[in-house]
Amino acid sequence: MSAVRTEIRRGEHNPLPVDDLPLPDPRLNPAELAERNQRLSHLKAALHTLGERCRRLVRYKLEGKSFPEIQALFEISSINTIYTWDFRCRKQLLEALGGRWEARP
Repeated sequence: MSAVRTEIRRGEHNPLPVDDLPLPDPRLNPAELAERNQRLSHLKAALHTLGERCRRLVRYKLEGKSFPEIQALFEISSINTIYTWDFRCRKQLLEALGGRWEARP
């Protein structure tokens, strides 16, 4: 009996064929697209206020590099220095964004 409840809870006991389920439209509507572009331009402007070291650090993190990899790229002997730089850079970026990650209306 518990196996049936588990199947129902997980949605595995769905009588509808998968082909009949509605899929969300992957395209953004114009309002969402405008809001996204506004947030992106706000973020780009905030990134340009940072120093070169912070911009490099953010770029490496966005590329998916780990902290030890970033440490090697900066040729720094202590990983704690990278952690400190990361904290300070994120703080500066947040301040440049006005204290919020989202764009203000």
